[in-house]
Amino acid sequence: MEKIAAPSSLRLRLTGVGGHAGAVLMPERHDALLAGAEIALAVEKAALSTGSADTVATTGVFRIEPGAVNSVPCRALLEIDLRDTNPVTRDAALGEIERAAKSICEKRGIGLNLERVNVDVPAQCEPGLVELVSSVCQDLDISSQKMISRAYHDTLFMARLCPVTMIFIPCRGGVSHRPDEYSSPEQIQKGVLVLAETLRRLASKKREAGLSSGPPL
Repeated sequence: MEKIAAPSSLRLRLTGVGGHAGAVLMPERHDALLAGAEIALAVEKAALSTGSADTVATTGVFRIEPGAVNSVPCRALLEIDLRDTNPVTRDAALGEIERAAKSICEKRGIGLNLERVNVDVPAQCEPGLVELVSSVCQDLDISSQKMISRAYHDTLFMARLCPVTMIFIPCRGGVSHRPDEYSSPEQIQKGVLVLAETLRRLASKKREAGLSSGPPL
């Protein structure tokens, strides 16, 4: 693993004006759902416009009230996840989403409460550790490739304290973070072997460095 993308999250509370679906004429509506739908499309547009293949954005939460088929939605809650390995392009997209949300709500006469839940810093894995894992895979005759992680990991925060990298194993169909995620026992075994050998070599280097330094004075 070479890089770990950093997530940022937005929480948007939209307040419109409710009413009966038959009684409120279209020109008079302030529909919180429609404002939210425009914002969700703006999220997609912002992610696609950065020029970075690593920018991903998701409107993962979209709840409306009162949630009745014959009621104009008066409130909406959106939660947005935006990630990138580059903080410059990530933050540019974040700003674009916030500006779009304010513009959309102003145009539709919708109240907006916008909160930045978190804005984390991406992590760069230690090149020496990345190369060590690659070398171990080669020596064990296990195929490997260098990757970028866009999922949240504790390693993102450990990178602030010490050198890090990560070892991933294949999942069936490339599917992860879903109930149908599956890795075979053979793939798991290979991952364990690579991890064990990597740790053995790191421990060996540390021991050799300690011996070469001589006894403390």
